[in-house]
Amino acid sequence: MMLGQHWQQVEEWMGLYGDRIMRVVFLVVNDIHLAEEITQDVFIKAYENADNFRSASAPYTWLYRIALNLSRNNIRRRRRFRLVPWEDDVYPLHVLEEPLVDHIIRRDTGRQIRRCLRQLPIRYLEVVVLYYYEDLKIGDIAHVLEMPEGTVKSHLARGRKALEKVMRKEGMADAGAGSIKELAER
Repeated sequence: MMLGQHWQQVEEWMGLYGDRIMRVVFLVVNDIHLAEEITQDVFIKAYENADNFRSASAPYTWLYRIALNLSRNNIRRRRRFRLVPWEDDVYPLHVLEEPLVDHIIRRDTGRQIRRCLRQLPIRYLEVVVLYYYEDLKIGDIAHVLEMPEGTVKSHLARGRKALEKVMRKEGMADAGAGSIKELAER
């Protein structure tokens, strides 16, 4: 494939998957500016490695894998240097037209959930985010994370249990299994 064709393909992927990739990265790294930077890096890497993309898998699974790897690397680097993102440096990824009170409740609930998610080990966080926020099936998550489906199911169950425990500890009402999916929509 020629360089121009690579760029056209990556440009198409940016349009199709850019927002979803950025949302996943944001949920993992919890910093909007960093999420934007990592998302740009995802598409740069996709361009640089377009010859390595195998059409056997869907482009979004390949892009998610790149995004999660870059996010993991960033988290490791931040832990090593002890960089801590500002707690209130959270910006909405899109603006909804709704009453102000509903918007404030939704924003605050989203913040609480993200704070709870950040307390999960990365192996559970990734699975929970891909399952609840991206609505990926177990098989797709296994492909993205390059792990057996049984491991994904185990990480999801343990992540769900850990998240419920953290949510209860944080005083979030009705932190049952059904509520995670409902709350994840916020």
